[in-house]
Amino acid sequence: MWRIVFDASSNECNGPSFNDALEICPSLLPEVLATVLRFCEQPVAIIGDIQQVFLQLSLDRIDRDLRRFFWYRIFQDNEGNHYTTEVVTYRFTRLPFGITYSPFLLSATVRELATMCREKCPKTAPLIDSHMFMDDFLAGVADGNEAIGIYYELTALMKTNSQWLNGPPAARN
Repeated sequence: MWRIVFDASSNECNGPSFNDALEICPSLLPEVLATVLRFCEQPVAIIGDIQQVFLQLSLDRIDRDLRRFFWYRIFQDNEGNHYTTEVVTYRFTRLPFGITYSPFLLSATVRELATMCREKCPKTAPLIDSHMFMDDFLAGVADGNEAIGIYYELTALMKTNSQWLNGPPAARN
């Protein structure tokens, strides 16, 4: 079985890489040290990880043509997947990992989702900006009851994200 690994920082013949050609986006991530210190201030810890976070974010249809790549044609039969020597053009439909702008788009999307869900998740939504580092949530709270409340709100918030798989409602084609 083959696994495709995209390295947007790779360059050939001393030319620029794909990441070299992209504008560097501002970081929306909180400072790591500040996040850890806030986490350690309280007696009860909450830690969460969004599974396969980049694959959960769909690219808008008009942007997919800008994210093309070449790969071998794949066909399936009763025995599984087979790769041919024919090279074809594919395009990403999900946010790829490892590209300069990917962390920015992920953080901006999660923040926008938290802003939209402030009424539904009043305890958790404000914590996203300062307690979410990429796909990890790290917070400390005063007691177990508060931790349970944040757990349920955070789970509800991220389930809302799964309904966003095709992009925010305004961006769907």
